[in-house]
Amino acid sequence: MIILSKLNLTQSRWNDIKNNNSHADDQFIYAVKSTMIFCKPSCSAKLPAKENVTLYNDYHDAITAGYRPCKKCNPTGRFTDKEEWCIQIKNYITRHYQQPITLDELANHCHGSIYHLSRVFKELEGMTIIDYLHLVRTTEAKKLLADQMLDLTTIALTVGYKTPSQFIKKFKQYFHLTPHKFRQQFTKL
Repeated sequence: MIILSKLNLTQSRWNDIKNNNSHADDQFIYAVKSTMIFCKPSCSAKLPAKENVTLYNDYHDAITAGYRPCKKCNPTGRFTDKEEWCIQIKNYITRHYQQPITLDELANHCHGSIYHLSRVFKELEGMTIIDYLHLVRTTEAKKLLADQMLDLTTIALTVGYKTPSQFIKKFKQYFHLTPHKFRQQFTKL
């Protein structure tokens, strides 16, 4: 027989749930009988009816009791499939940013459709995959601009741009300065 460690729903704990108190996240989790979902106290999901709430010391007990984790607050701390996909995409870009990267190539590498990968990435990261690629490239270019011996064409080609004009345009878009102006400010420091 499995003994679960249920906690009393005190007024203080109820207030933690009502107020989405993140400081209480390490103290307990709450499960909702009507939805069979468990959450952290800081979860911003709709407040459940108090009579439907059961408290547990940790998520293991809630899972044993038949509840499933909330997708909004992720009380188990495990990556979701979507998060793992984004990590896979970001890691691929970080390793291959100097090369031409296409969405087809990423979709094949990550085993998904271009459209679904793009949608998931934008939803979780707040930018498109291509925007992320340009951010990585231009961030790497900033490091190379410190070397006064490298010309802009060399830097552009090194970080994966086909032309210096494409590099300059993207650099200015992300850092609000041309690479030349950035280099001038960097050398003044």
